[in-house]
Amino acid sequence: MKILQLFFFVLITFIITGCSSTNTVNEEEKDYPFSKINCYLRYMAQNRELQAEMTFRTDSTLAIEGEVRINEDDMVFKKLPSVGFQYRLIKNAVSFDSVYTFSYKEKDGRTEELTIKLNKFHNFRMVSDGISKKNGGLFEWEGPALKNEDGMVLVFTDSKGATFSINHTGISRGNRFELVKEYANRLSPGTATLNITRKKTVITQENDILKLLSIEFYPKAITFEVKE
Repeated sequence: MKILQLFFFVLITFIITGCSSTNTVNEEEKDYPFSKINCYLRYMAQNRELQAEMTFRTDSTLAIEGEVRINEDDMVFKKLPSVGFQYRLIKNAVSFDSVYTFSYKEKDGRTEELTIKLNKFHNFRMVSDGISKKNGGLFEWEGPALKNEDGMVLVFTDSKGATFSINHTGISRGNRFELVKEYANRLSPGTATLNITRKKTVITQENDILKLLSIEFYPKAITFEVKE
């Protein structure tokens, strides 16, 4: 009788321990072991092309079992020569949506989403009558003012082919940008070109995963006259 009781005790202990171990394994495997997720998106207004990348930093080089998407589009898996892997998408003849959501399936089937928004930024144009080398000039755009996480890069090319850039980060005074005379004086008289990059970067830390989202919008280049 004691032997039979001992047998049942051992059996019950084994079952309880086994169930506990299974639950532990399931808990451990519900998430992929990512240390960093980098989402990058670029839109070229000149040819209406969208480029997106979602990079996962991890010791594994195996693809995610479920889908990886940007909004409603599936992204394509690519192994990296270093640690981790990446998903990419290139899409032509599309409009700019302003709001983009990167998403992927975790091991337990739930969907993780990372969303970034770039406020409206259209019709970038010159307000002043050209650029004066002595007094500078003024540009404006359709859309709200820039915020702390916003940025804008302006690349000027003058009539002689000389270039210089201005990197503005943070708040702007309304929807305008002033080219002060110290910069305007660097431009040679004649027709000049301006290429703009509107950008935004958001960094968060969640469950020991560093999440970095970057978006860049490239409007069509504009031309203007530089005067003495």
